[in-house]
Amino acid sequence: MRVNSDPIHDGNDQFFQWITVDPITGAVYVQFCDRRGDPANRKRWFTLAWSTDSGKTFTNFAWTDTPFASEQAFLGDYTWLAAFNNKAYGVWTETVAPPAEAPGREATAGSQKPQGTAVRVGTADFSGVK
Repeated sequence: MRVNSDPIHDGNDQFFQWITVDPITGAVYVQFCDRRGDPANRKRWFTLAWSTDSGKTFTNFAWTDTPFASEQAFLGDYTWLAAFNNKAYGVWTETVAPPAEAPGREATAGSQKPQGTAVRVGTADFSGVK
């Protein structure tokens, strides 16, 4: 079943998916790492897909507002998703900019600061949405 809503064979990747079913409503939720917003297919967002017709159709929602690059960072498949009574709760990892250099400790020429990793949490409330 197709979950993402971008055109078929558009060259954009979606991966690191996680699925859950709301035990109260039966709604199906899928979250995934999504590169459709970057023409170079490198930066990524996290997307939540929601279905109320047993997975026949899905509506996509952005979990994240800004893209992040993840070159030279291991994010693994550290994602998680749960749902209960029209509310979805997702967890994923993103890269974050390295902290600024402390005064007197400038980076040497040619050195590259490693990216940091942050755990992000998304929540979505579909109460009252038809």
